[in-house]
Formats: sequence, structure tokens, C-alpha cells
Amino acid sequence: MQMTYLEEWALIDWDYSSSLSGATEALRASTLRLPVVGGAKADIQNVKDAICSAVDVMQAMASSICLLLSKVGNVNSLVDELANLSAKERALLDHCKDLLSTIAAMQVTECSMRTHVVQLKRVPPSLTMKV
Repeated sequence: MQMTYLEEWALIDWDYSSSLSGATEALRASTLRLPVVGGAKADIQNVKDAICSAVDVMQAMASSICLLLSKVGNVNSLVDELANLSAKERALLDHCKDLLSTIAAMQVTECSMRTHVVQLKRVPPSLTMKV
């Protein structure tokens, strides 16, 4: 499930980068059409169209950013959840490691005790009696 969220993050990141790149290029194209050198004269309608085009791009960019912002908020909360889950899994793995160490030690003790029992069964009764 976590991989799905990480894959979604990659798509959101790509969407954001593409949107930002497109907006930057559109704004650059709009502003390059404006006469900004000293003494330049321009047709008022052309300047108005260029400014309106830039405003349209910025409005589309604002909508895109708002949409991405909510997605980023969701992904951020999922990343927090993933981090918490990972920390819990790590603690459980450490606990399992401790239990396995305890089990290994108990197994050694059990083998030793079984060996001792087998040895006691093989000793002739005459050697175990007190004189």
C-alpha cells in the first residue's frame, strides 16, 4: 500500500513540475511581447491582450497550485502515517529479535538438560547408590 502512495507522489510531483514549467514559459512569452525599452510605443490593445494573457495564466496556475496543495496535504499526512508505521514495525522487529535470542538460549538449555537426562539414564544403578 505504501508503494501506491509513493507512486502517487511521483505523479503529483511530475504534474506540479510540468504546470510550473508551462506557466513560466507562458508568462515569459507574454511579458516578452510588452514594449519595455525607453521611448517604446505600443498598441494599447496589444498591451491589454498581453496583460490579460498573463493574468489568465496566473489564474490557471493558482487553480493548479490549490489543487496540488490539497494533494500534497494528503500525501504529507500519508507520509507521516507511513513514518509512524515504520517506527512501530522497527520496534516490533527489535522485539522479535530479542525473543529469538531468548528462544535460542532456551533451546541450548533444553539440549543440555536432555543430554544430562540421557547420561543419567545410562549410568548403572550401582554407581548412583550411596555406600
